This record gives sequence, C-alpha cells and structure tokens, in this order.
Amino acid sequence: MNWKSLFTSGANMSPEEARKFMDVHPRDTYQILDVRQPKEYEQGHLAGALLMPVKEVTTRLGELDRDQPLLVYCHSGVRSKAACQLLLAEGFSEVYNMSGGIVAWKGEKISGGELQGLEFFMERDFPDVFHMAYAMEEGLRQLYLGLMDKVANEENKKFLERLAAFEEGHKAMLVAMFAPEDFSGIEDDEGRADDGIVEGGLDRRQIMAHFDSQLDSLEDILQLGIMLEAQALDLYSRLARKSEVGKSRELFHFLAKEEAKHLGYLTEKLDSLLAE
Repeated sequence: MNWKSLFTSGANMSPEEARKFMDVHPRDTYQILDVRQPKEYEQGHLAGALLMPVKEVTTRLGELDRDQPLLVYCHSGVRSKAACQLLLAEGFSEVYNMSGGIVAWKGEKISGGELQGLEFFMERDFPDVFHMAYAMEEGLRQLYLGLMDKVANEENKKFLERLAAFEEGHKAMLVAMFAPEDFSGIEDDEGRADDGIVEGGLDRRQIMAHFDSQLDSLEDILQLGIMLEAQALDLYSRLARKSEVGKSRELFHFLAKEEAKHLGYLTEKLDSLLAE
C-alpha cells in the first residue's frame, strides 16, 4: 500500500460532470461504485452501479478492473472520499469522487437491490440469454405500441412509435450478432413477450395500468422512457457482472451500451423540452 495516497482522495467530479462523463464514454469502459449500505442502495442508486460498502472495499478489490476509471459515490460525498483514498492506496490510478453524492444527482435513480429483476429470468423458461433478451426487447416494443392508444396527441403517438422502432432495431441487432444457429424465430420469441416482461425485468401490464391516465404530455412520455431505459441499463450491467466471460457477458455489455445510448437521447430531449 502506498501510504502517501492516504492523504489524497483522487479527483472530484460534480454530478453534472459525472453525467457528461457517462454520456461520452461507452458503458463498458468505466465502473460506477456505490459505497453506501445495502438499504441505501435499494432506496435509489445510479444505473449500473456496483454496491460495495466502504468497509468492504479493500476485501473486494478483485471485483474491480484496475484498467478502467472508477466513479465512486455515496450519500453526500464523505464515504466516497474515504473509499477513493483506499483505492488509490491499493494502486488504482483513475479514481473520481462524485462530490455531493447521490443527494446532488439530478438524473434518474434506480430502486431495488442487486437481485432486483433477476427473479423474472429464474422463473421463466428461456433456453438461453439470447431468447431472454429478445423477449424483453419485444416486450418493451409492445409496451410503447400499447401506450399509443392512451395518448390523444398525434405528435406524442409518433414519438412512442419511434421508441418502439428503437426496440425493433435492438431485436434486429441481437439476431445479427447473437442469434444461435437454430434460431428460427421471431414468432416463438415474440410470443414469449406475452408473459409481460420488458427490459429491466419490469412487468408490462403493471406499467400499463399505472400510467393509464398519466401520459398527457411529451414530458410524461420522456420521464417514463427514461425510467424504463435506466432500469434496463441497471439490470443489464448487473447481469454482465454476474456472467462468466464469454458470449453471455458480451451480449449484456452490448445491451447495456445500447440502453445507455437511448437513455442519453431521452435525457437530452427532456432537457431541451424543459429549457423551452
């Protein structure tokens, strides 16, 4: 351990700077570390963050990639500063403390623990991760199309249709890049979407019921889309971490990057709308 590093805490990064950092870097090129307690993590965390309470940092270093930047946060910035000091002392070179912590974060937060959403995959009979991912993409496509019937404004209908087209594009890329040789289609896996599962492990029917009368404006639609894409990014990131090196991890990393792109698009559109 380098004792001199105990007197430094790495570079500070404001929440806005952290958000810009995430926007310009592919999702699989950096790590987000939440050093709070499990209960705090469950109440709300950044999408894709790995939970590692500060007291566990030095005993779980093997879970971190030393070659990637580390963005560390806690509730208000105190524990994350301490965690950054420990990481620097252990030889991690690019460590950033998100000043102000999650209380200063203005973006989407994900609720639930590290196993949130995984029960959907344990309970359903998917032959492999490709079929599972394909069914989730189709589920979200059907959700966006279903929501079109709940909005009166034609412009908002077209925007929902565009979001559905994004998911159709995801499905096409999944088939091109990851489909097994015996994949025959489309019909079987689109049928699996009838289970109600959508990206992020959420239930489509519950979402439809909850937002039945709450999609009166483009802002409402954007807020819903941001919530869904952030939840999906979080789940795919956790699945990638839990997967062995190989095709499954590659698939989940790919999906996480795609969700990060969609999330960036939606948040930029919302920012522009609110600035008008």
